[in-house]
Amino acid sequence: MSENAAMPTNEKNVSSTSGADFKVPEFKVSGAFGSHMVLQRDRVIRIFGFSDKNGSRVYGEFDNETVCAVVSDNRFTLRFNPKKASFEKKTMRIYDDRGQKTVFDDILIGDVWMIGGQSNAELNLRFVFPCDIPEKFDGENYRLFMQTQAYPYTHPELCGSPRPDVICPEWGWKLPDKETSLSFSALGFFIAKELSEKSGVPIGAINMSAGGACIKELIPDTLADELNYTDGANVCRSGYYNTLIHPFEGVKFKGMVFFQGESEGIWRDRAENYGYELKRLVEDERARFGFDFPFYNVQLCSYRSEGKQYFPFLETVRIRQFDALGMIKDSCLTVSMDLGSPSEWGDFAHSPKKKPLCERITAQILAKEYGKGDLSDANPPSPVSAKLNGKTVTVRFRDVSDGLKSRNGTAKVNGFSFGTLDGMRFAEAEITDKDTVTVTVPDGADVTYVNYAYISDINNENAELVKSNGLPAPAFRIKVE
Repeated sequence: MSENAAMPTNEKNVSSTSGADFKVPEFKVSGAFGSHMVLQRDRVIRIFGFSDKNGSRVYGEFDNETVCAVVSDNRFTLRFNPKKASFEKKTMRIYDDRGQKTVFDDILIGDVWMIGGQSNAELNLRFVFPCDIPEKFDGENYRLFMQTQAYPYTHPELCGSPRPDVICPEWGWKLPDKETSLSFSALGFFIAKELSEKSGVPIGAINMSAGGACIKELIPDTLADELNYTDGANVCRSGYYNTLIHPFEGVKFKGMVFFQGESEGIWRDRAENYGYELKRLVEDERARFGFDFPFYNVQLCSYRSEGKQYFPFLETVRIRQFDALGMIKDSCLTVSMDLGSPSEWGDFAHSPKKKPLCERITAQILAKEYGKGDLSDANPPSPVSAKLNGKTVTVRFRDVSDGLKSRNGTAKVNGFSFGTLDGMRFAEAEITDKDTVTVTVPDGADVTYVNYAYISDINNENAELVKSNGLPAPAFRIKVE
């Protein structure tokens, strides 16, 4: 048995129990852990919790290893050596020198994925197309941890300071039975199910998203101060960070899938600053979790014509999401402009097409993280340069697979323009090579930048430029050389 001494210098201490109004329990393991959980493989396993007896010893037994920690500042952290992926169901025992004991059963070791963002990330599986909901819910090799926006929203007293523990006693790791799955994030469900079937390792998914969340509610106070935020929108500033994200600091995971930005589309200044603010959010979370996790971002889908009155600057958010791809290291962008809510669907703001979206995301993840597939094929075709040649601008793309094409069946592509939202000049464009689109410059147009899908109309037809396997190009704005 080894006593957990000083934390290695490459790891970050989880927060103390000094949060406002947190009542220290006699003995409790953090609600971030439990039976049916998946623990992150190949990394030190840290199990933390609380005790009202400073100086007492807490012991942990797991996978033929026994470790010990001393309670300090009413907190303990047990550290087990890294483990390889395993489908064997394991048991963990945690107890202290006063006879308090907690036992967790049915534990798998694999990869844990965080699901972040706002309502299109949180949207339950029960609200997708019925044909996409599985007939059977019998998955054994993936596990789900659902948190909801509703609980902190209806308990605003919890939002004002970082919560040391999971805020809702009913939340915890669960097997993906029918009710658990239907109540889980559809984005997280499809990703967990697909990865568990194709990655070769057990998968855990933790929902940290919150419907309606702005960035200013998903970041801690220190970063909110830096970005000059003084209040929140749905909850107080930093409210969703305090309640849904902070309790998991110290938990190791594989990567994060993120779908957010609709709320920033309400304000022009917030939309214009979105790329930088997203970059700072990711940098801050990587620092707080203690490692540079892979970040998979979803460029906003279409929101039908109704969306314009609620989110007038969604186009700008999309453009800044593309910009952020070049600003955030180890990141990927998944395009969803063509996967918005169809006209016959009752909800314009929440697309039911989560399964095809997740097929795109998991193709990127499987290629990049698991070596299964070609990342260039899984990525959308994205611009790398734009050069002025007299009266035309030549835009070259990467990741085009067998070549670019238009959904309309011709070489001509709609959706290109020059200028800004205040003075947009639409332009004719044509696919002229496997990786090239040639855009004709209208008389008098400002050719500083060439745009694609940066227009007032935010319907699905904006995603007309695709590559050979059907993946659409992202909305973008690129400087002309």
